[in-house]
Amino acid sequence: MDPLRISPQYTSNDWKVLDANNSNDWGVAANIVRDRLDGRFLRFASNCLRAKYSGFVVLSIDCLLAETIQQFKEGITNGHGRSEEMITQFLEGSRFQPDFDAKSRKAFYIDIRCGLLHQAEAKKMWLVRRNQPAMLQKVGEGQGYIIDVKRFHSAVRASLNDYLKLIPDPHHTTVRSNLWIKMNHICNVRTARGALYGSDD
Repeated sequence: MDPLRISPQYTSNDWKVLDANNSNDWGVAANIVRDRLDGRFLRFASNCLRAKYSGFVVLSIDCLLAETIQQFKEGITNGHGRSEEMITQFLEGSRFQPDFDAKSRKAFYIDIRCGLLHQAEAKKMWLVRRNQPAMLQKVGEGQGYIIDVKRFHSAVRASLNDYLKLIPDPHHTTVRSNLWIKMNHICNVRTARGALYGSDD
């Protein structure tokens, strides 16, 4: 039986034939991850960003991606109860510095990530805008924030690209090992699901 797809262009079989000891296969592995995250999420967020008033939906997708990319980096197969950890670690990345300090990372998780995904609103004193002078601006003593959705989305895209560039590099053994764990888990779930529901068209 044909497997279900793990991305627009790849199935679980495409992953399972890869050999971790073959240096050429790591480039394919990076392409599979790119196709999965960009092909199913990131490019749609980019398309949405062209429309006025799309800031909330773009940030919602970006929050999903931020958490997912960090899980890939850490090799986490069950992120239950670890969302705050994943989001705040992701925002520690260089693409979000120096804008996001420890206080604003936690506030982003509570007021943007949880606010948008659970209540479809930016909570407390957050404003979502475009064409601002910085990705994140503090208002007052940090009682409020203005986040530039275009700058933030670009930083998420750049962070994904930074991660994907590490995968083919044999010096990044931990990155590779964690990716292998994550993708094997994804493919095992897809294989079981395919056996139950049948293959994709």
